[in-house]
Amino acid sequence: MDLRNSPEEEAFRAEFRAWLDANLPPDWQHRGVGGYREEEDEEIQREWQRRLYEGGWLTLAWPRERGGRGATPVMQSIYQEELALSGAPPIIGRLGVSLLAPLLSVYGSDWQKETYLASILSGELVFCQGFSEPNAGSDLAALQSRAERSDGKWVLNGQKTWSSGAHYADRSFLLARTDPSLPPHHGIGMFLVDMKQPGIEVRPIIQMTGSGEFCEIFLSGALVEDRDVVGSASDGWRMAMATFGFERNGLANATRFERAVAALAELTRQEGAGSDDTVRQRVAQARIESHIFRVNGLRSLTRAQQGMVPGPEASLTKLFWSEMDKRLQETAVSVQGMYGALAPESPWSIAEGQWQYGWMWAQAETIYAGSSEIQRNIIAERVLGLPRGR
Repeated sequence: MDLRNSPEEEAFRAEFRAWLDANLPPDWQHRGVGGYREEEDEEIQREWQRRLYEGGWLTLAWPRERGGRGATPVMQSIYQEELALSGAPPIIGRLGVSLLAPLLSVYGSDWQKETYLASILSGELVFCQGFSEPNAGSDLAALQSRAERSDGKWVLNGQKTWSSGAHYADRSFLLARTDPSLPPHHGIGMFLVDMKQPGIEVRPIIQMTGSGEFCEIFLSGALVEDRDVVGSASDGWRMAMATFGFERNGLANATRFERAVAALAELTRQEGAGSDDTVRQRVAQARIESHIFRVNGLRSLTRAQQGMVPGPEASLTKLFWSEMDKRLQETAVSVQGMYGALAPESPWSIAEGQWQYGWMWAQAETIYAGSSEIQRNIIAERVLGLPRGR
């Protein structure tokens, strides 16, 4: 393919870059390449989402007939690349914006579209995800939360876990079993649940970062109206699979990793670790891997531009970037010597502890969105055609 952008694409890049220059929040402090404690910046992220929504950027990829801009895959990748280059903050309602809003725009009822879409995109309503359970994570079809009919409503009971942002969410898009007599992938519904009602308890799970944005949700008689069922009451598995299909591809991370490698090289020079042969090899390896990741992303982008749908080979992308980032962050912490062992909030930590936060987050990256073990199984069976293990 011709890797040069067309004049239209370059004009789009210039337009969005100018908008970013005029709208980035000046008090956003985390423009580095490590991690940070997410909930400390909740209001900045909420305001940033509002600005993106009012600028028309959050529906960039939507078809024009559904209120979007109909941007091509290349333009979408330019948008993600410029966000990464600018060091822009994340939005507070990213799960609702990137997963639920596109789902409702296709499968939602007219009432759901009118009630929720604008509020989700603007950040007025923040949704969390209620999929995983203590015994149903990678094997999501094993979920046990129940939804039963009573007095014309659905009554939900059960437990969810690893629900990011549930402690400040207004609603949840949540899966529950509506008919336990059916096979595991059937008899599941997707419900839009009011998180502020009686019958719902949210418990933040404090991580080693010191923050608690991952949460447990306990459902004890929570109520849902029929109008808040997405699709039919037995269509939840199909809705869940469609939701996963809206997740952004790995190309959006390519610029992030290239910036991280450049920062790692600078950190190595500052700490005087470049004289160590092993350190130089690890930094060089990080640079090679980030380049491989971009090239593979361009291959995926070519397929998308030609109208091809991602297949099981997408597991290669998830496996590669999560393992790559883990190695990169480990190198960054190790070159700091004894300072690498300091808590991020220590006044003596390097770069305000961002690399330490990044290292801690990287440990989770090989688990969420499909663990490395699950991705390897998918690659083996569905990409390489190897026999299924017993």
